[in-house]
Amino acid sequence: MEKMLGYCRVSTVKQLNRHSIDAQKEAISRYCNAHGYDLVHVYSDEGVSAYKERPEHKKMMEQVLNDEGVKGVVVSDLTRFGRNTEDLLHQIKSIDNIGKKFISINDNIDISTKTGRLLLGMLSLIADYERATILERMEMGKSYAKIHGTKSGKPMHRPSKKIDWNRVKELRDLGMSWTKIAPNVGTTAPTLLKHARKKGIIGY
Repeated sequence: MEKMLGYCRVSTVKQLNRHSIDAQKEAISRYCNAHGYDLVHVYSDEGVSAYKERPEHKKMMEQVLNDEGVKGVVVSDLTRFGRNTEDLLHQIKSIDNIGKKFISINDNIDISTKTGRLLLGMLSLIADYERATILERMEMGKSYAKIHGTKSGKPMHRPSKKIDWNRVKELRDLGMSWTKIAPNVGTTAPTLLKHARKKGIIGY
């Protein structure tokens, strides 16, 4: 009888009904009993986001990768296992590369079968697509930043409006203060004063 590990995770209150630890453990236990596996231990991270540190997940991966007596991992579904598609694929391939099994019950994935390997290939394509999409968006962000006068891809404010300095002069000639002029030329007083200093007309 092959020895298997189980892994469960819930992160938020909303997930407690659909993905409770007890429900996941029961599903894993039933599956192992039905398929003749010896479930030696079930690791579980409760109240832990996939994007934060997952101590039990780390222990599980260390055991499955280093314990020759353990033949694989069983999870209730893929959403409990990886941070994203790329991370999920990396974890599964790490297990597959040493000839061990990864089984996701609700997704009908068993990488030791032909169908499971086909789905693994599809996951790889999805991860490549997501990675390419992220890179494309980053490049688009950089291009937009350069066009609008910034050099980084950080979130930007709207392009600054050009100030009508002739209008500013007219209003100053009428004795209007910088604070009152600012909304008349579509900007704020601090911005108007900053640009006025740069132009050397702050004393006007």
